[in-house]
Amino acid sequence: MRVAIAGAGSFAKYFAEEFPKAGLEVVILTGSQKYFFPQLVELLKDCDALVSTIASMNRGLADSQLALVEACKQTPKCKRFIPAEFCHNSEDYPDPDRVHPYNKMIKDTLKAQSDLEWTVASIGWVMDYMVSSTNRYHPDIDGMFPLDIQANTLTIPGSGNGPFALTSVRDVAKAVAALLKSPAKWRHHTYVQGEETTWLKVAESLTSAKKVSDLKIIFEDVEQLEEVVGRKDPALIAVMAEFKLYTPQGKLRFDQQKVRRDHQELFPNMHFSTILELLEKTEKNPSAIV
Repeated sequence: MRVAIAGAGSFAKYFAEEFPKAGLEVVILTGSQKYFFPQLVELLKDCDALVSTIASMNRGLADSQLALVEACKQTPKCKRFIPAEFCHNSEDYPDPDRVHPYNKMIKDTLKAQSDLEWTVASIGWVMDYMVSSTNRYHPDIDGMFPLDIQANTLTIPGSGNGPFALTSVRDVAKAVAALLKSPAKWRHHTYVQGEETTWLKVAESLTSAKKVSDLKIIFEDVEQLEEVVGRKDPALIAVMAEFKLYTPQGKLRFDQQKVRRDHQELFPNMHFSTILELLEKTEKNPSAIV
């Protein structure tokens, strides 16, 4: 099976490493090269599926994803498509926001056609942010991820009791490979979850397992974050505030029955890493990329 990966960022690196291990042949369409539409169709004509990692953060990037959808439709056999939406529970929270302004438009386009089979892989938080930046491909997202493991600081939006999902990106890549190889008909949402927890449970486990020392916990007021969003403050500040609200609003929480269903049907023999397992991996091998 030949699979195209659109983009060359952090997710794409994990996919490019894990897909061949699963027996998939990989073609990478990099963002550094601009393809004319006929070129896209030509490059995809021998592929069986396309996985996009081009996040639709602006209209130009969204148009790039739409072009990929249209190109796949024009090919003889590239009829499976996974859009670049590796994040929250967009099945229960479909409305666009500042964080994901164009994802609904992409999905609406996919829903309106019948040539391609498609699914969104929902993963929750990227678990890789639990380890040092030297042990992951994903760059730092200063101020957005609650845990700063270098500074031993955990900044929690809300009470810290709200459940959320998080998943190792390497596990996401393995799960997507299994999904691509599965003959089963895809649902529009597939739940790829490594662990469900709360920030207070994370703090307790990190402290009890002695993974951090003197962890400082700071609580951010939800109403203040909502005020920032409501005031329409400068773009980045508003995006950060809106994203921080995802956990207390439940947008990073998945229906656990659906998680078990998808794991049993699609990934029955796969082990999903926990937070402590990722941290132990980097302790044993300080140069490891989780």
